Amino acid sequence: MSSPQKASAKAPKPPRRPAKKQAQKVGGVTMDVCLRVDSPKIREMEKKAAQRRGFKWALGLIIVICFLALLKITVQESILKNPQFELRDVAVQTSGPLTVEKIVRATQLTRGENLLTINMRALHTRLRQLPPVKDVSIQRDFDAGLMTLKIEQRLPVAWLDCPKLGMIAGRPEVGHLLDQDAVPFPCDVVTESMAALPIIRYADLTQKTEGLAIKELPLTSALTLLKELELRFELGHPQVRTIEIQTPYSMVATFTDKSVITFGVDDLPIQLARLDRVRIEARQRHWEIGTLNLLVRQNVPITFRQPPDLAGLQPESSVSVSPVQSITVR
Repeated sequence: MSSPQKASAKAPKPPRRPAKKQAQKVGGVTMDVCLRVDSPKIREMEKKAAQRRGFKWALGLIIVICFLALLKITVQESILKNPQFELRDVAVQTSGPLTVEKIVRATQLTRGENLLTINMRALHTRLRQLPPVKDVSIQRDFDAGLMTLKIEQRLPVAWLDCPKLGMIAGRPEVGHLLDQDAVPFPCDVVTESMAALPIIRYADLTQKTEGLAIKELPLTSALTLLKELELRFELGHPQVRTIEIQTPYSMVATFTDKSVITFGVDDLPIQLARLDRVRIEARQRHWEIGTLNLLVRQNVPITFRQPPDLAGLQPESSVSVSPVQSITVR
């Protein structure tokens, strides 16, 4: 009989893995038959096979790590540190109020930077954030180490004047220009052509949104009116110099011939047609128009800088001449 000490000294046997069983039918009874043979020798062989598999996996992992390290060194030496791909110069093709120096500063590019590692999407976004920029095209020349920027700037059609928001027409840095889409953008340098642009005065403008279109009816109507008046200037009519938005429903245009004409923000085609008829009559009769109020739909008031020649106007009852040299045109 074994003592308790000897019984406790025996090491517990490891639990055996469940043997695979296969169901077999003997007579009318289904029995499970174990097909796995378990013995210390077989367990030793399985242990050695597992060790060999682990060694192969470890060796494969080491090979992969070495390959990736070698690939990284190769890429760094042949591409990232290759002087052939260094940025040597930036060429800017543009025309407009935005200077080339400011465009180059906005790119945040440095000489010697690798052309392959430059984030083109981020560069495109930085340039599009400049208010005067409308569209951007970027090209890389790896042989010459050149980055070419083709910048399409917004075409200014007028100055936007609003002193309470710090926008002073005709002055650099504080002056703001407008394109035909009612997008304001600052002007850093005032050229001769920009100084000759007409001015839209909008004292009641509520906010300054550089690079974003202003969706306010008085301003969009003023731009539409400006476009139509510029077309008429090309046909020989007086040129408009300023358009002042006085109220949400009216605006006053001043011309180079010193005439002052009031327009409404609505029904501009009808008002412009009446203006054309008045100017044709004034040209034939050598009238010098002083003021004209087209906001009035009937009996449009008009004044002249010199006494008008009213001979031949019929009927006489429809014409009234006042001491301020004014008549009423239907």
